[in-house]
Amino acid sequence: MTSARPTTLLASLSGGPETGVVLKSAIGLATLFGMEVEAVHVSDEGEATQNVGAATRAVGLELHEWPGPIGDRLLEVLKLPQVFGAVMGMRTFISGPRPAGHMALQVLRGTSKPLVLVPPEAALPQMFTPRRLLVPLDGSPQASRAFLTMERLFQEEANVEVVILYALNGLTPRMIDHPYYDLPIWGEDFLRRYCPGENRSFQWSTGNPVGAVIDVAAEIESDLIVLSFAGDIEVGHGAVIREVLSRSSVPVIIVPVINRVMAGVSFAPEGLKKQAVHNEIPRRSLGSGTESRCRSEVSGGRNSKPQR
Repeated sequence: MTSARPTTLLASLSGGPETGVVLKSAIGLATLFGMEVEAVHVSDEGEATQNVGAATRAVGLELHEWPGPIGDRLLEVLKLPQVFGAVMGMRTFISGPRPAGHMALQVLRGTSKPLVLVPPEAALPQMFTPRRLLVPLDGSPQASRAFLTMERLFQEEANVEVVILYALNGLTPRMIDHPYYDLPIWGEDFLRRYCPGENRSFQWSTGNPVGAVIDVAAEIESDLIVLSFAGDIEVGHGAVIREVLSRSSVPVIIVPVINRVMAGVSFAPEGLKKQAVHNEIPRRSLGSGTESRCRSEVSGGRNSKPQR
């Protein structure tokens, strides 16, 4: 038996400078998923909420005010089966050092639901709906399945371009002897195995994976970065995610590799059921440079660039 489809996306508002872009992001993502936005403000006793109320009224949303502690309260509500996930500010300050906020990290550590973190400087249009997604993948079935399961919740009429980024830290991609001739074939095989679907394009990069994500997001004018995550946010892949959050100027959605709510959406692509042995292709040196990047346009059916 499958679980019920989630219907609600939380917009967690602090009243800081990120409030407007958090609301825009939540409304745009709710449109993409066909869900309703519930605007919430969790505050300690005596904290003013006038600015938050004005912001929600301006976009036609009712504000729900809850008592704190903020992180604990949000994590409690995120456990409800009808709640898909939450959108919140990535950090409070626009200038100066920009690590992800402690509240965002607390919720990220404690939830098994998707979490969208929005930087306060994000330049979002008035009517925002994500149309170009940057999805870094590492070639693991778990990371691919996390994105593909979430993608199944997109509205049928959504015209979304998905740019897959395969980033290797200090390694040369595995490929055959003529990279610029063979990379389109290699990229097509990667997409077929790890991210089958329509409206796809593929890029690979060597060097610093965080720099690759930030640079490609700017190059393609991505509306949303999609990261999958499981484990410790302090080390390894978690540390990479933290650095992406500290440097990104566009919203980032972090999708848990294991997600009980979305597990009811059965999706096991044929390409994920098999061991990807075909990707064991001899390495070829790209020279002495420490960072290389190549783009391969691989369309899965529809036009590769939606109307923005």
